[in-house]
Amino acid sequence: MSLFFKSRWGFGLGAVATAAAVLLIIGLTAPKAQAKAADVLARGARAVAKLTSIHLRGQLRTLPADNFSYIDANSPFVPIELWKQYSPDPKWRVEKPGRVVVMDGQQTVMFIKPGKEAVKVPAPTPSAFDTDWLHRIANLSDTISSELRHAQAQGWKLDLMEETAPDGRVKSIVTVNAKSGLPDDDYVKNKFFHDADTRRVYRFDAQSERLEAVQIYLVRNGGEVKIFDLNQIDYDQSMDPTVWQLDLPADVSWYKEPEKLPDNDKYASMTSEQAARAFFDACARQDWSEAGKFISPVSQGLKDYLGGLEIVSLGQPFASKSYGGRFIPYEIKLKDGTVKKHNLAVRNDNPAHRWQVDGGI
Repeated sequence: MSLFFKSRWGFGLGAVATAAAVLLIIGLTAPKAQAKAADVLARGARAVAKLTSIHLRGQLRTLPADNFSYIDANSPFVPIELWKQYSPDPKWRVEKPGRVVVMDGQQTVMFIKPGKEAVKVPAPTPSAFDTDWLHRIANLSDTISSELRHAQAQGWKLDLMEETAPDGRVKSIVTVNAKSGLPDDDYVKNKFFHDADTRRVYRFDAQSERLEAVQIYLVRNGGEVKIFDLNQIDYDQSMDPTVWQLDLPADVSWYKEPEKLPDNDKYASMTSEQAARAFFDACARQDWSEAGKFISPVSQGLKDYLGGLEIVSLGQPFASKSYGGRFIPYEIKLKDGTVKKHNLAVRNDNPAHRWQVDGGI
């Protein structure tokens, strides 16, 4: 089941990245070069300002069923796609091998395929379930215009680099260096796009002024590694109506927001470590009614995986600047004898104020 932060995939409706600084850089420093770079960016924004649809297809280093913004520099590339209709009715779909979300103009539904788990927002959304970073690429007009305004207002250096492709076409290249603002020893540093230091390379066709490709590199002390490669962008193509349909299995398990229990104070007064132990204890006894007070949904996959476990140890909770909950180190032995070590993510910023398992399984 890996990591699946429900705070991120459940209610991240158009979340804004927490980058502390964004700089548009390349090599020339003369005022005329900066003005030319600003003009290229402005024209690039105008070139995609009146699209009716866009389709992005690329590859991302991640786990197939994990969060849409989860990155793992040591994982192989997996495909990821976005279909987006701007008019007449806004609709969108984002999909990778183990996870898909569809906004059909009426509601937004996300489905995790391996666990047969789903969550619904009963309303249209501009983005949701941690897909905002990909939407920002699709909404390039807004993205570039915003960054250009900031650059002009704050005196950032804007430069431009050009290269000639093998077919003779000229390419305009803009690089964005984004800093997360997190210290290197923060647990979630470089695990999600908005918690990572990245170098983003945007390639425009100089003649059409449209974006043609994007490469994103994770910047670490040990060097850079490419984590995202957008190699297909289709503009204003007709969309198959089936793109906005999501066929769910009959036995899908739905996420439910925690509600107050008759004895809610008992659970609301628990520490994060006590809640983690109570959750694992319930799984050990296969008391799924009790386990359901700490996690939703209680799917068959969860029962098969954690049922009958043995707690080996629980460590001291710790926090991250980028996460509103706590992490509890744990070691458990599954019923098949496999030993698992990880950090359980829990948070209690919900209407019932109970600690809920948010990831790390």
